[in-house]
Amino acid sequence: MKARLLATTLFALVLPVYAACGGAETPPPATPPAPSASTEASAAPSAPPAESAAPTASAAPSPSAAPSGPPAPPAAGEWDKWTKEQKGEYMKVAVMPKMGGLFHDFDAKHYDEPKCALCHGSGVKDGSFKMPNPELPKLDVTPAGFKAMQAKSPKVVDFMMHQVEPQMAALLGEQPFDPKTMQGFGCLGCHTAKKK
Repeated sequence: MKARLLATTLFALVLPVYAACGGAETPPPATPPAPSASTEASAAPSAPPAESAAPTASAAPSPSAAPSGPPAPPAAGEWDKWTKEQKGEYMKVAVMPKMGGLFHDFDAKHYDEPKCALCHGSGVKDGSFKMPNPELPKLDVTPAGFKAMQAKSPKVVDFMMHQVEPQMAALLGEQPFDPKTMQGFGCLGCHTAKKK
């Protein structure tokens, strides 16, 4: 019973990690194999060389291009300007591998294969990927509420505060939430608050 309660609490607190995913749950496109010497020799010599442009930190990923590695995160404040397709591609190639690994390392039995629905719930099926997700547990974000959460599930709260929140903030080009300034990416980027 205690393990089930911990798993339920863990699931409830960690669902929000994949905030703002905007695409279908499909694996990233495979990188094509390098051409062989015989393929290169038969290539048409009149084909112009591919143009290359160095990506900037604020460049959004191209949904149609096969990435050579994880794209750069959006610059501060740019995530909301990205299209749904750009967000979806970025989630698949950058966020899911990083955050899925975090969850797997935290509890490999419970999170053997993290998926978009972990955070987005029914938003995956309806295509909305709404965040904050009202299906996630509502959090009491008062000091007393956080103290109660820490007493009830200290490992989960520590994982969320010291691993999930800062990593997700970085992936979205934001700073982690600062309680002094009340700015940055935090719990309410994914969860909704309990009404008093």
